[in-house]
Amino acid sequence: MLLLRPLWLAGLFSLSATGLLAQEAPMAQTAPQDTGSAAQMGQRPSEAKLVFPVLVFDRARVVKQSQAGAALEARMAEAREALLAENDQIYADLEAEEQEISDAKSTMAEAEFRARAQAFDEKVTQVRQRQDEKARDIQTLYDEGLAEIDQQMNTVLTQIARDLGAVVVFERNQVYLMNGAIDISRIAIEKLDDREGAQAREQGSETASPTDAEQQETPPAQD
Repeated sequence: MLLLRPLWLAGLFSLSATGLLAQEAPMAQTAPQDTGSAAQMGQRPSEAKLVFPVLVFDRARVVKQSQAGAALEARMAEAREALLAENDQIYADLEAEEQEISDAKSTMAEAEFRARAQAFDEKVTQVRQRQDEKARDIQTLYDEGLAEIDQQMNTVLTQIARDLGAVVVFERNQVYLMNGAIDISRIAIEKLDDREGAQAREQGSETASPTDAEQQETPPAQD
């Protein structure tokens, strides 16, 4: 599955020997602790007035826990379940048809049976291709949804990096060792949700606004 690789780098940063991501001796990789992270300080980046030159975020967590990501996962899960149910029904119908052809073999001429069996095989192939295409369509919709979330994530991460004075933002899987204080996943989720809510309110406002025709008052009836 090919996904668009978002531009998570907010700038260029050269790691020095004392950088947060470099270690002179090998050490066991452990999950970083999130205690004391910027998000858990209870302050927005613009309010905290702190400077973190290097930041990290967990893309999988942001996608899973954000409203946009959760909505996408729910839609795709519903679509996959519907397709699986349809596949089960088609399989049962084809199995019954195959049994019917097999039962009728003794009453048909050899040429007639072969013709019907071949037609059934062609039908099965066409059905399989059609259902595979539906599965690919669902995957395409999912990939497009992820790409849209990634675009919004880029905007959010750029804003957070600017607010915290960061010169680079890493995806968490790219980091060997880190301090939980530089993990901005929670802040990214909050900002994504803010954008999602603002867009929903804007769309609702456009839908609820009366048309020009509705705004015109109906003239009173003439006696």
